[in-house]
Formats: sequence, C-alpha cells, structure tokens
Amino acid sequence: MKFARNPWAVWGGWVVSRVVTMVIWLRFEANIEGDVTYYWTRTSDMIAGNLAVSQTMIEYPTPVLWLLQLPWLLSGQTQAGFLTAFMALLLLADLGFSVVLWARGRGVHALWFWIAFMPLMGPITLLRLDLVPALLCAGALLTLRKQRSVAAGFLLAAGAGLKLWPALLWPTSLRGAGRQDRRLTLAFFGGGLALIAAAVAYGGIARLLSPLSWQSARGLQIESVWATPMMIARLFDPGAYEVAYSHWQAFEIFGPGRDAWLNAASLATLASYALIVAAYVAWLNRCYPDLFTRRPRFSGAEKPASITSVGLFMATVITVTLIANKTFSPQYLIWLAAPVAVLLLASTDPGVRPGTVRTIRTMAVWTLALADGTQLVYPLNYLALWTGAPGLDSATVLLALRNAAMVVFAIWLVIKFLAVLRQPALDG
Repeated sequence: MKFARNPWAVWGGWVVSRVVTMVIWLRFEANIEGDVTYYWTRTSDMIAGNLAVSQTMIEYPTPVLWLLQLPWLLSGQTQAGFLTAFMALLLLADLGFSVVLWARGRGVHALWFWIAFMPLMGPITLLRLDLVPALLCAGALLTLRKQRSVAAGFLLAAGAGLKLWPALLWPTSLRGAGRQDRRLTLAFFGGGLALIAAAVAYGGIARLLSPLSWQSARGLQIESVWATPMMIARLFDPGAYEVAYSHWQAFEIFGPGRDAWLNAASLATLASYALIVAAYVAWLNRCYPDLFTRRPRFSGAEKPASITSVGLFMATVITVTLIANKTFSPQYLIWLAAPVAVLLLASTDPGVRPGTVRTIRTMAVWTLALADGTQLVYPLNYLALWTGAPGLDSATVLLALRNAAMVVFAIWLVIKFLAVLRQPALDG
C-alpha cells in the first residue's frame, strides 16, 4: 500500500500512537507511575546524602543510579519535574530508534510495528527503565548489521550494566566473522569490566552484587508463568490463597503449593540456562567448525551467520528467559519487542529467504498480540487480580491465556531456531 509507505502517513501515525499512549495513561492508567516516584524518592535521598549509595535501589545494578541522575538534574528538583523529564527522555530515545528503523523508507514495516507496539503495550513503556536496555540491545543488532562490531560490544555491555539480561546476548552476537567477533568480544568485556570497576568504586562490591541476591530471594510474582496454576486454583478456593505486596516490591501469591511451584520455577530457570548454554555450543560449533575439535582453532565459517539468524537467536534467548523466571513484570516484554523491530528491518536486506521473512513477520504479530494481552492484565485488570475484587474470574483467565500464549510462542521460537541450526549455512 502506497499510503502505508508515505512519510507523512508514517510519521503522522507515530505522533498519533504516542498521543494515544499518553491519553491511555492520563485517562485509564494514571496510577502506574509508582516506579518513577520510587526512582525520584530514592535518587533525591541519595543525592541529598540521606541514603547511602550502598543502600539505594539495591535491586538495580549500580549504573542505574548514574542514569537516573539525568532526569533528576532536569527535574527542577520536583517530583512532577522528574516524571516529566523521565518520560521526555524516553520519548526522545524512542524517537531516535524510530528514525533509525525508518532507514529512509526501507524500514517501513519495522517502523509500523514499533508505532503499533507502544499503545498496545501501554504507557508502562515510558514509565519504566526497561526501554533503555532494550534499545541498547536493539542498537547492538543494528550495529552488527552495519558490521560495526566494536559498537555492538559496547552497547551490549551498557545494556548489561543497566539490566543483567543483555549479557546473555553476547554469545548470540558471534557470527563466525573471526576478526569482527574478536573485536566485539573485547569491546563487550572491556566495557563490562570498566563498568564493574566504576560501580565498585562508586558503591562497593556488596552493592555491585546486590541485584543478584535480590532476584534469587524473590517469590512467585502473580504475573509469572509459574504462579498461574495457583492463580487459577485461587478462583476455586479463594480463602486458601493470599496475594500480598512483598518485601521484594511485587505482588506475590501465597498458599498451598507455593513451595512446590517456587522449586519448579527454580528448576525451570536452571533448565533454561542449560538449554541456552547448549544452544550457545551448537551455535558456536556452526560459526567456528574447528572450535570443538582435538586441535581447536578460532577459524570462522566460510560464510558468517546472517543478522536475521543472530536476531532470531537473540529473541529465542530472551523469550526462554522470560517464561522460565519466577517474576514476569509486564515491562519485560519490551526486551523482546525492540530486537523484533530490528529483525523486521533486517528482513528487507538482500538475500534474506522468503521463509525467514515469514518467520520474522509472524514473530512481530505474536509480539503485538502479547503486548496487548499484557496491558489487559496490567494495569487494566490488575486491581481485581491482587485484591480479589469483582472481575477476578475474567482477569485470571486473561492472565492464564497470556501466559499460555507466551509458552506456545517460546516453543515455536525454539523450533524455528533449531531449523536455522540445521541449515547448510546460517545465512537466513
């Protein structure tokens, strides 16, 4: 359709979608900025000297404390100013990413996907930090596409500095491109070590490690896949189950079977890591055929893996990580959406197979549907979920359907990735 490719239509659609997102926030979801208020309070206390760095937002990596000082500096030292600056900065990042996706008209499908994603996901996109590491990882995929391996390594390191999960994507970015892979690896580990050294100097070793202990001690968050059986059981025996706001700053479910499901979630997390490591080994064996021989050599494949194959691997790792976790905060879906947008752009590159294009477009449709389902769960039906108010039945069904869809999507992605590994070349 010519209309869909018209720059005025595309950028008009971008503006309308962002306005719609703001209207949704102001009209229907005005109570979801609690995390930004928390950022403001803790950052202000830290800067004023009322809270030690070692005790400030210990669930987040230390570099987050540096990042949050930017909206604080622009806030006029008011809570409303901080909220405005926070959202404005994320909108600027969103705009920059959108311009890159547009790619002078070649990325029209990628940009329309990103335009649609924000209102479907909801205002939470602009009211959580998760957009930043998601865009950094998407940026790494974009720079790999341009064969700028050093930039890709630094972007992944920066993403891992803000949220730990981007570190899982480093092996997926190794394409069998010898020198480029070595440069990317040096940039990733060099940037990571620099961030670690700066974080230790700023807040100490205990503060550096606190996000790991925080995550491991958390319970069953009600949105997670592993809490779903208990949430369903609660419908039939509401007196036996309780949903409460825990010390870990999340709504968790308590009641019969909780320990068993927590153990299942922990085992699933370990199994997911084992699966991901096995995928790394299989991937590297394809990219570097002599790496696991009696005389290992770091000589790349005849043809490096395509960007579409790399992106599919990234998306698979992210999705498997999400469903295995005992927490599944709604904003985590942003982690997946940004790389999918880049995949849509990469699908326009010469030589991409028609089957790969279909797979990527199917991924995009899945991601949009999951975003919409996630917003229906949080925040639109969340009050009923945690209080047991009228509407609990439908809210629980929505949650169960969203989580079931996530599991099906993850299985489908794994199957598609295995098909890529079986190809004669990882050329997408």
